[in-house]
Amino acid sequence: MKRAACHGLLPLFVRAVSTAAKVPTYDRRDGDNFLALSRTRTAEWWHDGRMSRVTCDLTISLDGFVAGPNQSLADPLGEGGELLHRWQFEEPESNTDALKGILAAGAYIMGRNMFAGPGRWDEDWRGWWGEEPPYHAPVFVLTHHPRKPLEMQGGTTFNFVTDGIESALTQARAAAGNKDVAIAGGAQAARQYLSAGLIDELRLHIAPIVLGAGERLLEGVTNLNLEPTEVSGTRLVTHVRYRVIR
Repeated sequence: MKRAACHGLLPLFVRAVSTAAKVPTYDRRDGDNFLALSRTRTAEWWHDGRMSRVTCDLTISLDGFVAGPNQSLADPLGEGGELLHRWQFEEPESNTDALKGILAAGAYIMGRNMFAGPGRWDEDWRGWWGEEPPYHAPVFVLTHHPRKPLEMQGGTTFNFVTDGIESALTQARAAAGNKDVAIAGGAQAARQYLSAGLIDELRLHIAPIVLGAGERLLEGVTNLNLEPTEVSGTRLVTHVRYRVIR
């Protein structure tokens, strides 16, 4: 079966992340970790016990696209978009901390197109991830079409929010408790939250490819001021963590 992700970072199938793995370090004998990148601030990729934040993890190309051209239900990442996520499947052990950070939130928010295609609901559609999605937490889906909550195996419940991004965030904060709320994607949802000044931390996972066209993450986003706080990487990805300055 084809492995892919839907606009945002989480792939259709997420491999188990070993809790014993460490942050990848540079060793010239190890071709998977040839990027000798230093961290500018000591920090963990997962929640560290501080006040709940709103975070956003997205994998992008060097030219800023989160998906290639000609996206469809059959090819949700568009032409060439699957190459963005090679690091999750081919180097999971070397990127353990980044993967932990993605899956550490207490609640998630995603756009309608990340959960399914546009239009009215097909009530038989239960998402791209099978019966046990990788979130294991409440997920709030932005949509114009009402739908009853959808409970899945493993603790994930998809809740469908029709009254806007701020309502979704309020509900997600209540569900997350003292854990972070993650904007899971896709690009349109991320742009809305960035433009509204509602994201505290942006984590970009930059794949060394050029797509040339498709869905660009920051299209139309203005007045965005970012401070890089952490950089790490491997052969297939560079992780850059930014604090959003307001």
